[in-house]
Amino acid sequence: MEKQVIYRDRQELQAADLENTQGWGDDALAHVISDAISSERHYTGLAVSSNSATELTIDPGRLYDGSEGHVYAIDNAQIKSVFSMLPLQDEKWLAVSVVGQENDTNLEPRDFLIDLQTREVEPQTVAMQRARVADVHIAQGLESPTPEKPEPPTGYTLIAHVRLTSSGIQEIVLAENRRLPNLQRVAGRVDVVEGWIDTAEPRIAHIQSDIAGLADSLNQRATIEQAIQLGMDMAKVKERLEIPDDYVFYGADHYLDGRETDTTQADYNAHLDEGVRFAQGATVTTQLDIDNPLDGAASLSAEGFLLPRYDERARMRLENRAGELTINQYQYQTVETVQRTMTRQHIRYGATRTVCTNGSFWRSGEYDIATGIFSKDGETFEVEDDRGRRDGPGGLTHWVRVKEFWVDEYEEAYWSQVTTSHTIQGSVLAQTFLSAQTGWHTSAEIYFTSVANDGAVTVMLTAVKNGQPDTSKVLSRATLTANGLEGGWQKIPWSRPVFIEAGKRYALVISSGGAHRVGFGEGTEYTQGLLMYAQDGDYFNEAEERDLMLRLNFAKFRSPRAAIQLKSLELAGGIHDIDMLFEGFRPAGTELAFQYRIGGEWYSVEAGTAERLGVSPALLPLRVVFTGTTDLMPGLLLTDSQVKLAQHGTEFRHYSTERSLTTPSDTIIIRTLVEDFDDDAHTLDATLVIDGATVNADNQVTEVVDRRSYWLESRFNLASPANAYTIRLDGQTNDPFKGYHVAERYDIAL
Repeated sequence: MEKQVIYRDRQELQAADLENTQGWGDDALAHVISDAISSERHYTGLAVSSNSATELTIDPGRLYDGSEGHVYAIDNAQIKSVFSMLPLQDEKWLAVSVVGQENDTNLEPRDFLIDLQTREVEPQTVAMQRARVADVHIAQGLESPTPEKPEPPTGYTLIAHVRLTSSGIQEIVLAENRRLPNLQRVAGRVDVVEGWIDTAEPRIAHIQSDIAGLADSLNQRATIEQAIQLGMDMAKVKERLEIPDDYVFYGADHYLDGRETDTTQADYNAHLDEGVRFAQGATVTTQLDIDNPLDGAASLSAEGFLLPRYDERARMRLENRAGELTINQYQYQTVETVQRTMTRQHIRYGATRTVCTNGSFWRSGEYDIATGIFSKDGETFEVEDDRGRRDGPGGLTHWVRVKEFWVDEYEEAYWSQVTTSHTIQGSVLAQTFLSAQTGWHTSAEIYFTSVANDGAVTVMLTAVKNGQPDTSKVLSRATLTANGLEGGWQKIPWSRPVFIEAGKRYALVISSGGAHRVGFGEGTEYTQGLLMYAQDGDYFNEAEERDLMLRLNFAKFRSPRAAIQLKSLELAGGIHDIDMLFEGFRPAGTELAFQYRIGGEWYSVEAGTAERLGVSPALLPLRVVFTGTTDLMPGLLLTDSQVKLAQHGTEFRHYSTERSLTTPSDTIIIRTLVEDFDDDAHTLDATLVIDGATVNADNQVTEVVDRRSYWLESRFNLASPANAYTIRLDGQTNDPFKGYHVAERYDIAL
């Protein structure tokens, strides 16, 4: 109550005091109803039912009038006859409503003082109770084959509509929208809504990242105009490369690999990198490393995987326990697994990084992209079929070739080119699930109801094939010793965050020989997966309505942009060219950029900035800039990365492998495609080496293709037919920061 009457001993009591006591209490209750419950009219109880074909029963209940803050009641059930309202032949609707009224009741005789001096009293019969009563009103609609529902009079509150026919009551429709919500039921509904929010909010919050990724992916698709132009260009190429009818040998080299290059020659001196280029000068190979491991903007895993600073947030929770399973109650078996590694990114940057048109041949299937672009330290990537296709990524999703800046990325986060094999032994449980969001999965949590004294637990995150875990595609694994296990939620931190993609299925595979018990919940609607056990190399459902109790934690980044300082790059004599190869992944809609500092200003490793290296800095401060959203960022592995720093050379000498002819020839034609050639700075000579002797061309003709490309045709008329020959190319430049390249070569023996 806002106000109270104060009573004291031996104090005069007036009638107004008693009236205020109940009046102020009534006002306070009215304020509670109007302010906290509802300012409109609602009812509780007052259920309408049919007592017979022509009688309605209105149960006890109350009418809450929020406009006044009053409560009106019906204390006893009322029966209303509708016999007189029955339609003659069609149908009609009735509107049953209630309205609040105040009635004075409970008449009692009471003495009234009529003479103050003599204290004479006179009895009178008066009402001693004022009741707020809800009166029932029934409004009739019009009789019709398709009657309309009538509305109650103004100020009345509808509690039900009743449909009548000539035979009586046919249907009662309660006005549920006017029923006063019960706080307990509202609390229950709120709990359900909050539970839904807990599960749906992370997915909804991630939509922004998904939309950005989709837009970025669409922007990289070729248009129909580009496809038409490609077809026209191919028609021109076919016409230009028409081969004479009388040739005895034909050879070609696109200079994408060393299959037709002879590097054993003592004076071989060229750099083969999507074309023949000037040999590099001084070089040094190092790796990327963070400058300060305690950098507040960075999150660095034990394996050296770098992400911007993040906090862990659970995106999937299955916490309601319905039962438990003992892991080793199932068949003990040995499982061979293959763990995949994150795909690599390759960034090359320097003033002489001119664009070779033959780079598109990486997509042709003739060349092994992984070997040509992503290999390091003598790795050998094998092509699995005769068309150059491999298990995993089918091609490059991000492939940039512009002057000074080259980038290569695979579209898949994990590949099968570099793998690690493991053997696990024990009983195997697995929980599959559908990923609803894209993000970096940092750890999983499994609920152990009890743990045994021995038996390590191995947990793997795998891809799913045909609805079952695919242990040939393990993305991460962790092993927990028996001593480290405790009952309750057990966290399984991955050695580095794992990239999970929306719309793909994954599996948590648990293997152990110990009698550990894990909890499970009911229903599989949330995971859209199954709890399984392995037997004889196959998986079977323990029960279709079960899910393993688990939590899946993901990275929630603190900022949509982070700049992290890396260790500086060093090369005595100056840095001209940067070649970076590292494991990492850049999801669609995010950016990963490297920047270096010269003269107090940061420059991005991108097209149009390589001339800044013209000052030949021996020490180059370096940082990496992550741009994305608070849900999604790119990531890179610093460990085992490779950074090759080089200086530009001014000449090259390239030898082809020896060409052996089945029929001796005295006429050899060599056609060489040269790109970005400058007559004022560059020279190029094509010669033959026959039996150790150099033979110069008798005639050389240039054929201009466009402003940056021309064909150099060299014709050799030999004094006597030759059975074999080697092609030598010699190039020079008078400016180390101005390069050109030989894109391809065709040789024909007539």
